[in-house]
Amino acid sequence: MLKETKIFIILFAIFPVVDALNGFVLSAGINLPIGVAYRLVCVGFLVFQIARKGFSKTIYTFLSVALIFCGIISLFIQTIVLQNDATALLYDATNMIKFFLWVLIPYYVYQRVDLFTKTGYAKLFLAISTFFTLGLLIPYVLGIGNQTYAGSDAGYKAFFFANNDTTIGFIVSATFTGWYLFQQTKQTKIWTRLLLGLLYLGNLLGLLLLGTKTGIVYGVILTIVLLLRFFFFQKRVGPAAKWGIGVTVISVLTLIVVQGRAFVVTTLSGLIQRLTYFYNLYDGDLVRFITSSRSEFLDAAFGHFINTSNLLTQLIGFGFNERVTTWGLGDLVEMDFFDVFFSLGMLGLVVMLGLLLFFLIKSCQKRSIYTALFLILLCYGAFAGHVLFSALSSTLFGLVCGGLFLQKESLCEKE
Repeated sequence: MLKETKIFIILFAIFPVVDALNGFVLSAGINLPIGVAYRLVCVGFLVFQIARKGFSKTIYTFLSVALIFCGIISLFIQTIVLQNDATALLYDATNMIKFFLWVLIPYYVYQRVDLFTKTGYAKLFLAISTFFTLGLLIPYVLGIGNQTYAGSDAGYKAFFFANNDTTIGFIVSATFTGWYLFQQTKQTKIWTRLLLGLLYLGNLLGLLLLGTKTGIVYGVILTIVLLLRFFFFQKRVGPAAKWGIGVTVISVLTLIVVQGRAFVVTTLSGLIQRLTYFYNLYDGDLVRFITSSRSEFLDAAFGHFINTSNLLTQLIGFGFNERVTTWGLGDLVEMDFFDVFFSLGMLGLVVMLGLLLFFLIKSCQKRSIYTALFLILLCYGAFAGHVLFSALSSTLFGLVCGGLFLQKESLCEKE
């Protein structure tokens, strides 16, 4: 692996640390844009190295360049048409840079697919998983940090800033760590398996601490799926090893339930109280309750789009600042495809769907853990948002898309 790709690995492995540090600074009331500076360095590194390597004449290159070109052109046309000032332009540009992360990262990997090893790329995700877990658990043990929901005791997010983004980080971390733990059972030493098991438990504890309904439900379903897959579909491990691991897993889970039942009950009680509060607030409206008001946001956004748009803004969108300033509840739908449509217009949405379709086809050609993560994040972004426009989630999504180019073995076990 060349020095340049090692820099890439280190630069993107530390992003949970940077986000936690950025949240700590903001919580202390210090206006120091650590996260913005870090992302500018990342984007600068990617743009320079991609340009230095050159562009191949492929459909993937065309789609990637077209999406970035559409984003930049839309940004400038929106500034003129909507008469945005410098502050609005800066706000729109900042959001666009976050959006470009998931486009630039996989293209960088694509250019250097022969330089990355599958093992090295897996260690990148394990490092990210470790930093996320330590970034949440260390402040929790020290008794510092912030609650997930303001004005409520439900949930804890340490110094990570955005609730949904942090949940996505732990969903990806738990999925990859759990898969790697059971996938590498025979190839790793017992101490390595023990550390991976502790890391996975830390991921699950993180999802529980965050207190989001999506995170908790996902953690339970993921664990059940991984155990079923290991015991019934893992053909590389003998029955004796499976029985041994099964007894260990049951013993550990029993110990956790017995010793930590008070903590689990307290955490779940806070979540249930919060869900009950919102159910009553919505007067029993299940659609608003299940979608966390996204249906209401979508109605408001469509109303503003229909009433204030013309042919040009329908094509290129309204950007981000205009929506925040004048759209009220429709400023952020929290469903990524709709937010792309309203902010980048029909043109941006069509080009983006073309690129995502390319990744989808790529993911189906040879299934791997990156296929699963791609589909999970795609569905999460479509229905819950916060994947394509969040710096944290956009980085993770870009790394997952990059992993699609490194696939060398099937997600399904071989005989």
